[in-house]
Amino acid sequence: MPTTEQIQPLNYCAHAIEDLLEFARGVQPMAPKSAHVHDRLVDMLCNSVKFLLPNCCDLIDPDDMKQAHLDLVRLPFPCVAFEAPWDKGDDGVLDLGDFPQTPATKRIALCWEARPEYELLPGLNDILEAFPEGGIFVMPIYWGPEYKRWTAALGGSFVPYDNEVRSMTLEQSLPASRIANAAAIEAGLAKPHGKQFRAEPFYLLPEFYEQMLAGFGGNLEKVFAQIMLDSRDETMMLVQACSVINCANVGTATIEPAAALNKKRLASGKQPFFTYKVLQLTGEGKAAEHSGAGGTHAGPRMHLRRGHLRRLQSKVIWVRPTMVGASSEAGFVVKDYAIGAAATSRRA
Repeated sequence: MPTTEQIQPLNYCAHAIEDLLEFARGVQPMAPKSAHVHDRLVDMLCNSVKFLLPNCCDLIDPDDMKQAHLDLVRLPFPCVAFEAPWDKGDDGVLDLGDFPQTPATKRIALCWEARPEYELLPGLNDILEAFPEGGIFVMPIYWGPEYKRWTAALGGSFVPYDNEVRSMTLEQSLPASRIANAAAIEAGLAKPHGKQFRAEPFYLLPEFYEQMLAGFGGNLEKVFAQIMLDSRDETMMLVQACSVINCANVGTATIEPAAALNKKRLASGKQPFFTYKVLQLTGEGKAAEHSGAGGTHAGPRMHLRRGHLRRLQSKVIWVRPTMVGASSEAGFVVKDYAIGAAATSRRA
């Protein structure tokens, strides 16, 4: 339930860094390439610009997705980590046909532009040969109550620029997409003639990729279908967040970590907490940056929740029916996310 508290950082990245480093050390002898990728992911998490998003990134109604949303998919920084709790209020979908699912109530979508310095695995950027216009890699990193640790997915999705929203039938899809979409439709997570856009699966953990491939009897399309299902939520996080960030009337507020708390964490050998950005509506026609420690002394904050885009003659703006915290004289942002005890599907 929303409250009148100030919005608080989730600090997912700091905790994920600790778990990923521990995992890398554990698998180094048997999976050195995957261990190296984990070390690189940690570096990217450390250096990424971090954004807080509402529960399940509930910014846009998926049924309302239009070409205007995809046209706005551009990262505000070369490497971004979007964090969101994932509490759907039920037990989620834990079975998608042949594809097992793991509950996850905390999500990070690590997103980066296709650049040489971010090539986590040799040959990953070869995808630019098919998409010379460039695009964005989306890597899911998640926490679930079953294992109680942060885990990097096997791979993610590459969302090319110059993308197009289309309504497609299963027969019109490529093999891996057809398998993934059929499983999602059967589980009630997608519609038979739903809107789709181009997103190419990729893997980052070679040794675990080979294990999954063997588990699917060498069926490459099934492996990539699994990766697509595993990254569908985080891919939509990218689309929704960028759609809002790049609107003319949306800015960001900065939330700084408590210096005393970070000093204590450093003294105990823990990863310090990071600075976060929170999306907010601005009073002007263009985005503005506001900063403040914990959101206590900027102007009145209007934290964003589900809304829609409106295209004007020279710009696109964000429109939402109600303002959360718009009347607060203290400048508080209403906290509109909470992590409940119920487990939701990692892949739902």
